Amino acid sequence: MTTSAWRNTLGTVLLVTAPAAVLASCTATLEPAADALPAAGGGATASAGGVQIVTMTPDFPGVVDIENAVTPVKVDITNHGSSTVLIRYSDFKLVGADGTVYPALPLRKIDATATAPVPGYDRISSPLFLHRGFRVAPYYGGIYPGIAPFGGPFRYGYGRYGWDDYDAAFSGITTVKLPTPTMSRNVLPEGVLDPGGSLQGWLYFKHVGNQKGDISFDASLVSVTGANLGSLTIPYTFAK
Repeated sequence: MTTSAWRNTLGTVLLVTAPAAVLASCTATLEPAADALPAAGGGATASAGGVQIVTMTPDFPGVVDIENAVTPVKVDITNHGSSTVLIRYSDFKLVGADGTVYPALPLRKIDATATAPVPGYDRISSPLFLHRGFRVAPYYGGIYPGIAPFGGPFRYGYGRYGWDDYDAAFSGITTVKLPTPTMSRNVLPEGVLDPGGSLQGWLYFKHVGNQKGDISFDASLVSVTGANLGSLTIPYTFAK
């Protein structure tokens, strides 16, 4: 992906160049597969329904080795289509060659009935993810005070009791509490991406570990009206 202008919540224009695609982990290293479509400037890309996603996998910033607990992937999402697109963790996953699914994990426990700002969570006044034409889900309205919440109906992707993967991941490092502040500032929050909008930030998946064989980044694309816009896959492989 070429260098482009982004705007953070403080209104500063940032120039961002996508880094090279190397997923660092204490146990395994993922690289785009030979048949993955490379993105200009680094990473791998795929498109569906007018939406382009670039996956970039540099080392995660910060001092905590979160790769022991989760598999972080940096993503760049651009909506070239005419529909406003839902951004939900349940629509992103890594899938192993044996069919094992590694879902994207939310950083906060919010159940499927949430329709208003959720109390009790610290505000993130200076997030590090980049955005343009993006509105956070209604239940994040109080967490991201610098970003307008989406005013329409928004269905949370996870059910009320689907937290086994979450609990296992965030107890994976016993010496530090997860998610860390760096994780919270970098994560892409759920919300909606308007036509012409762009997002760049991190998703945290259930820990892939030392699995062998190919693995893919899969995304399902859904509009705010519930229309299925398509799905895309970006193939990866473990480095030998």
